[in-house]
Amino acid sequence: MFCPSCGTAIQPGQRFCTVCGVAVVDTSVHTTTTAVPTVPGTQGTPAAGNLLPPPTVGAPPVVPATSPTVPVAAVTSTPTFEPTALLSVVEQTAHTRVQGGDRFTAPWSDAALLDVTGEQTVPPAGVQPFRLTPLVVVSAIAAVLAVGAALTDVATVEITGDLVTNEHWVLNDFASNYMVGAIIAALLLAGGAALGATGRRIGSGIAGGAGLALAGMMSMVIGQVIGIFDQWEVTLLSGGGSFELTTTQEIGFWLAVLAAVLGVVAFVLSLKDSKPDGQPPVQPTVGIVGAIATLLVVFGSLIPMNGAAFADQFSNDFTPPATLLLRLLVLVLIGVGGLTGFLLNRRWGLGLAIGAISVGVWQWITAISESGDIPVGIAGGSWGADDFSPHLVTTVGVILMVLAVVAGLLVANQDNA
Repeated sequence: MFCPSCGTAIQPGQRFCTVCGVAVVDTSVHTTTTAVPTVPGTQGTPAAGNLLPPPTVGAPPVVPATSPTVPVAAVTSTPTFEPTALLSVVEQTAHTRVQGGDRFTAPWSDAALLDVTGEQTVPPAGVQPFRLTPLVVVSAIAAVLAVGAALTDVATVEITGDLVTNEHWVLNDFASNYMVGAIIAALLLAGGAALGATGRRIGSGIAGGAGLALAGMMSMVIGQVIGIFDQWEVTLLSGGGSFELTTTQEIGFWLAVLAAVLGVVAFVLSLKDSKPDGQPPVQPTVGIVGAIATLLVVFGSLIPMNGAAFADQFSNDFTPPATLLLRLLVLVLIGVGGLTGFLLNRRWGLGLAIGAISVGVWQWITAISESGDIPVGIAGGSWGADDFSPHLVTTVGVILMVLAVVAGLLVANQDNA
């Protein structure tokens, strides 16, 4: 479309010429009638010098390029507008790198990293790239110490005089299931900490619980070493004669002590991941059943058998107090791990319960099946037992703890689906 006066191109919907200012009408929409200018006195005849024929009725007027500007009368109507564009949905694009920054923080993760090309890389919810954390370092060291304690001498008893003997004690001399128990705790410590270092809090919980289990088992070993030394001394003193007793805590003993201490440190470090994780909580029923099961394991191991006195577990004339207290510490640590883990109703808590009862489950299996020469049960078994079979209450508690953990993991997995 062009201006009828000066011939300038006109855009659709434009009402005035931008060059000469003449009002124009979009002929594609409106019908326009224009008057052709004539010279006075020559109506119906073209003006002098105008060689163009008269316009045809209904056709757009033709104006010479050299003609003067002449007002044009136009019939106009209500203006029309272009139709509104249809609504369209545009897919959200990835966030771009901010100048000077190298990290994009997403609500579901502490670190959704950007790669070197500037493209956003968002791991699954809660999952992060592996990073070296204090829990990883402590757990790795504790695991190495635990294995070292299982493979080296723990104690030595040497007697000279009327009675001559030289005895070396390793972990499995106190209980035939200790070595495997130490390896189980070591694997869960290192593996759980590594899993937790990728943002999976159940892994941190497993490492913390395994630390408690390792500390409990090694405490039991330390107590038994003290008991062996005391037993030899009492025996020799009551038998009379000339003798010289030499007791030595070997390298394995000190490795066990350090492993126990670092196991507790691992538990403390794992508490950092016990806070809410943004995921649905574990079903309260699972937590309640697990907590009850934990109490059954703890108190079931305190039920005396074969007429033994309940009070003898806390003080008696034939067992050193340190040995008794360290035995009770095993049950305290299981209780702390199980009750805290199940009542917290989080994935970290489930991991804590798994780790806390891990060594106990192994001891229970070997004790009830009488596998090995000395398959000592949880915390040495019930007081006064004449064999290695655990008390029925302890057995029920262990089974319920395992079922509660499995149920909790299944429910948590369904919540994530």
